[in-house]
Amino acid sequence: MVGGPPPGPPPPGKQRTPWMLIATAVLAVYALLIVVLNREEVDISFVFFSTRISKLVLILLCLGIGFVLGYLFDGWRRRRGS
Repeated sequence: MVGGPPPGPPPPGKQRTPWMLIATAVLAVYALLIVVLNREEVDISFVFFSTRISKLVLILLCLGIGFVLGYLFDGWRRRRGS
């Protein structure tokens, strides 16, 4: 045979740990916990009006606003040449 025997499973005791699968599972459980633990509704004031939304929506709204402001600030900083 050219190139040796076909690759098979690693010998016993030398199996590789599926780190990506473990990390994905841990992140999925973490995301599920965030959703479950932040279902409570809170009052929020948007200066001109108030509303009642879940904590999760508020967290996502703050993350979105922070992302947009960071993107805009980075573009502004690049145009200034700093």
